Amino acid sequence: MAMIRKSTLVVVLIAALLGAGVYYLQKRNARKQQAPADTTKPAFSIQASDIVSFTISHPADASQPAIVFERNGNTWEITQPVQTEADQPTAQGFADQIAESRITETEPRGASRKKVYGLDPPQAVVDFQLRNGAKHTVVIGDKDFSGISVYTVVDGSPDVALLPATLLATAAKSLDDLRDRNVLHVQNEDVESFALRNPSGALAIARRKDAPDTWEFSRPEDVRADADAVNQLLSTVANAKMEGIASEKSSDLARYGLADPSMTLTITRKDGQEATLQVGKKDGKDYFARDVSRPQIFRVGQDLYTRLAEKFSDLRDKSVVHWDASVIRQVEVTNANGTVTIRRKADGAEEWVVEAPAAEKGKSASSWKVLDPLTSLKAEEIIDHPSASQLAALKKPAIEAVLTDNSGKTLTVRISNASGDFAFAQASDSPALYKVGKQVLENMNWKPGDIGM
Repeated sequence: MAMIRKSTLVVVLIAALLGAGVYYLQKRNARKQQAPADTTKPAFSIQASDIVSFTISHPADASQPAIVFERNGNTWEITQPVQTEADQPTAQGFADQIAESRITETEPRGASRKKVYGLDPPQAVVDFQLRNGAKHTVVIGDKDFSGISVYTVVDGSPDVALLPATLLATAAKSLDDLRDRNVLHVQNEDVESFALRNPSGALAIARRKDAPDTWEFSRPEDVRADADAVNQLLSTVANAKMEGIASEKSSDLARYGLADPSMTLTITRKDGQEATLQVGKKDGKDYFARDVSRPQIFRVGQDLYTRLAEKFSDLRDKSVVHWDASVIRQVEVTNANGTVTIRRKADGAEEWVVEAPAAEKGKSASSWKVLDPLTSLKAEEIIDHPSASQLAALKKPAIEAVLTDNSGKTLTVRISNASGDFAFAQASDSPALYKVGKQVLENMNWKPGDIGM
């Protein structure tokens, strides 16, 4: 049997030592990476959905009344000290906090030293009841030194338990912070129509049944409304919050300017239900208002007031051309340099070619130079019933464009010469006259050779 060389033996020993070292380091790192054992335990073995009511009281502050919350189906309501809907995210969030609370540490017999932990008197007391009738209590004191936990006594235990400080943060909120502060309960997508009366007059706007994204006036004129402006108004209302409560009862409307409100917005939802907001007198920087379905009188801010004060001219659609560019198949434009016709290569295609004049025929066309100035043309002012002298400006237009859609339907747009900083425009589908910026004349006064690519 051959003997192992000394050098080979050294190499083997070194390799063994290295292997042992690597094994030791891996084991040590594995121990370090192991998550520490969870020593916390649930304060209650319940689900948030089990909680049907809870009361928050503040023994340390006698000026704060107890606030009682009750679940009504999927909605939380405040029943004391006032009858009103609760702020849903806050109320449900608090129920979640109670159900998910875990005790991180316990001080045995700590309840005998209540003052040390801010429990005599406590900062807050939370009493809650479950669907099965069981009742529980959490007495909340001061935060601990870390600031992330709070001293509590759970269900009269002789021990003091540390629970998340978020419980105290919510329990310390005022009635105004815990109640529903939505000015009106509406969502844009649920609105079918609305009527607005403000100092500028009365407006009525509804969705088109065959085109739900399109809004149309029925008062004061049967014209199209600006969808963006309408949606901004509705979004402002949907997101508006009360600035404060002026009165829990609507017993003296005249005092607040609400017997004859300066503004009234009535929204009809798709299910036929109505919601009405009235705005009355100014109060400092705010305004008194009420939702007629609720007894409270509250204050609303200047932003909402400004949006509700918009006029017919602010909300109407000022576009000269109401066709979507995607349905246009051909455009013929006549300006001071002649006539140019461009056409899509095929329905829905993004590529365009020049049809006329003959010298440019067949060339690829820069459609944006022709289409964009027309489809984006908006009026500074709309004259619904133009005079003969105003219409005379279009007898010899500076620019005339004929648009043809995929079905063969045509729309003619005529634009006058400039008069100061403006020009007049008119589309063949409306008798209205549009006052537009004169820049459109420069944008569309190109030469036939400028259109080719």
